[in-house]
Amino acid sequence: MQESSQYLLGDPTLDADHAELLRLIDSLSAAQPHELVAALEALRDHAARHFAVEDEELRQMKDGNASCHLDEHQAVLKSLAEVRDIVAGAGPSLDVAALIRPLCAELYRWLPEHVQAMDAGVAIFRTKSRFGGAPVVITRKPQQAA
Repeated sequence: MQESSQYLLGDPTLDADHAELLRLIDSLSAAQPHELVAALEALRDHAARHFAVEDEELRQMKDGNASCHLDEHQAVLKSLAEVRDIVAGAGPSLDVAALIRPLCAELYRWLPEHVQAMDAGVAIFRTKSRFGGAPVVITRKPQQAA
């Protein structure tokens, strides 16, 4: 599990969606073999709904990185679907954990970068559209050991 404050952008909907994505990645990472298909489907379903909303906004924004952002969404959905199909059809000889571990590791690596580099633009677009300004995120500074 990762620190969730790195996913905060000041947009309550985006922040909740990112927290749910992280929770679903954690669930997939901890899933037993018989739970993997359902965990993959839950993650893919949430990601698809989340990406669909963002994709519509990206098309409205006509931002310079919109194409790259859209491509990343499609790549993640494709990867989740491919792994789900392999796991669903896996025989007893296939080590499905060998597929899930690197998938989760990559999602844990990808998500915070994607949120901070790409979704931050969506948060700004949403906030400017509603309020005319940029979102503000207030977090506590981590306590230092004495």
